[in-house]
Amino acid sequence: MLAFLAVSLPATGVSQSYSDPGLGLGAHAALTEGPSADGVSLAGGLQLRYRLTASLGLEGRIAWRRETVDDGEGPLLDLVELPVTGTGQVFFFPRARVQPFLLAGAGLHVVKTTPEGRNETAGGGTEALFALHAGAGVDVRPTRTSSVHLDARWVFLEPTAIDDLARAGFDVQPGYLAITLGVTFFR
Repeated sequence: MLAFLAVSLPATGVSQSYSDPGLGLGAHAALTEGPSADGVSLAGGLQLRYRLTASLGLEGRIAWRRETVDDGEGPLLDLVELPVTGTGQVFFFPRARVQPFLLAGAGLHVVKTTPEGRNETAGGGTEALFALHAGAGVDVRPTRTSSVHLDARWVFLEPTAIDDLARAGFDVQPGYLAITLGVTFFR
């Protein structure tokens, strides 16, 4: 698929780049799923992206996500998350319209947990947690001032309530995969 896009889109001029340094503002929507989620959850938010050089970028995001934690026998925990993250990006083929990239970063995640169903061991509450994330994606430049990007990232988030459930013998695991589609407009 990536090879088809690279071949089908017109090539840029040698002196023109689709990744000139600059600041962009955009929005994203995501599908997320943790190993102990009762299914796929929707998430979304806003991002600020800055290209330091043709191959290096930074991204700041604020988002919202909700998930129900389940051990296969019913819901145990309702989890609402507000992540504020920073990410470093390394882009490949920066002069092309299609630019694959790797990403890694960290963030502060405000997580509110509420017990559900037969859960009597983990209390609810709100906590602020530090979590790392890493992944890869592709950035497509329809114009020099816009970007459509798709990425997949694993978030290493471990809320205390999930750890409490695991210690109590429930089959639950922390973390989640987020597949994100976003659009950014650059100045």
